[in-house]
Amino acid sequence: MFKDVRGLKLTTEHQEAVEAFDVTVYEFLASGRDTGPLLQSLDETDPNMLMGVCLRGYLMKMANLKEWESKSLEVLKRANELALSATPREQMHVQALTAWCAGNLTKTARIWDTILINYPLDLLALRLAHNMHFFLGDIWRMRDSIARVLPHWDEKIPGYGFVLGCHCFALEEAGDYSAAEQHGRRAVDINVNDIWAGHAVAHVLEMQGRRKEGIEWISRHEKDWRKRGLFAKHLWWHRALHYLEFEEFDSVLDAYDRQFWPEPSEDNIDICNSSSMLMRLHMVGIDVGTRWGSVADISSTRTEDRFRPFNDLHFVMALAMSGRITEAEHIIRSMREFCHANDSDRVSVSAVYKDPAIPVGEAIISYSKHDYKSVVTSMLEARYQMRTLGGSWAQRDVWVRMLIDAAIKNDEPNLSRSLLAERIATQPLSGPTWILYSKILKKTGDMAAATAARIEGEKLLAV
Repeated sequence: MFKDVRGLKLTTEHQEAVEAFDVTVYEFLASGRDTGPLLQSLDETDPNMLMGVCLRGYLMKMANLKEWESKSLEVLKRANELALSATPREQMHVQALTAWCAGNLTKTARIWDTILINYPLDLLALRLAHNMHFFLGDIWRMRDSIARVLPHWDEKIPGYGFVLGCHCFALEEAGDYSAAEQHGRRAVDINVNDIWAGHAVAHVLEMQGRRKEGIEWISRHEKDWRKRGLFAKHLWWHRALHYLEFEEFDSVLDAYDRQFWPEPSEDNIDICNSSSMLMRLHMVGIDVGTRWGSVADISSTRTEDRFRPFNDLHFVMALAMSGRITEAEHIIRSMREFCHANDSDRVSVSAVYKDPAIPVGEAIISYSKHDYKSVVTSMLEARYQMRTLGGSWAQRDVWVRMLIDAAIKNDEPNLSRSLLAERIATQPLSGPTWILYSKILKKTGDMAAATAARIEGEKLLAV
């Protein structure tokens, strides 16, 4: 029986296939450009290696693209055929792929977590469970999924840095920023190619409002992370968030044009990066010109695809903000039809579409129509349900900003003041938020507080 680099049994007839599998998994974990070619090489080395077949199916499902759905079912059929002579761990991977193809994402994650309880060194299961918990907005399971296997790992075991990187991101999303940063920086020290760990540290710096450090962190590693494929663009997006908070709008637009949307992209992360940044710029009064158009053009090809509510809302945003209301409304109708057609106990995202995706999507369309009262009505409650959309706190923040902007534009100064007070409490180092708070305080007649808020904002922007 052959074993992988961490000693887990693999059903294959060739040592070369084991080595090819290890290299391919490493490249996947490092978000490398060569994951696809390496997977093809693995298939050629041993097309009957069950874990290679499962890995292909997993990567197809991760793409969240309609054109891969039928192909992933073909892969699943082949995996079931090979599972008859496989190890118990490998058979559980087939069960996970089966649940994923059926749309039961919650069950899929539970199977991977069960694998980890029995085989804590299964790094592929670890990363996939981590991704799925994130996908589902299941923050505490994401945290615990890593924490329970950590005692089995140390620096002598290949891939330890990747475990620390996942632990960092899970801790950050759970609000434990100090511990998260420690693990993330250590992971990058171990392996600078671990862009997911670097990205997790970037999240810590974003959530703590450490703007200058955030820019320096990403810029310091730009040369290495640029080699990491499409995901590197998401890091450039993170850096642009810091520019936005410094009100360096030309730098934001330059990053948009040269780094994370230099040309139209079919990649969902690229679409989300671009749509959310354009929305942020719009809300602070920056004319983005014709930039919405190319993002909307790609989004218009996704009006029938209901794979991930988080992505769909970015498609709605691009379409609605570019004036293509009919197509944006079609996505909302498609969401309702999806909920009606699918049992939420079986298809995990069905309940998420019902609440909060549809209310948030309707609010986005209302915002594009300048119906700010409807935005406020929808978002006051929906914002507390948005965690289940998946994505990070930093990514979902665009819709919190939309609520605040709608309250201001609907001339509701008391509500605006309250919402901004909430935001100040969680983001006390945001200069633009203090300046905006000052303007609203002045409108409510609280002149002393308005002056103090303005001074605080100007001080933070000067830094």
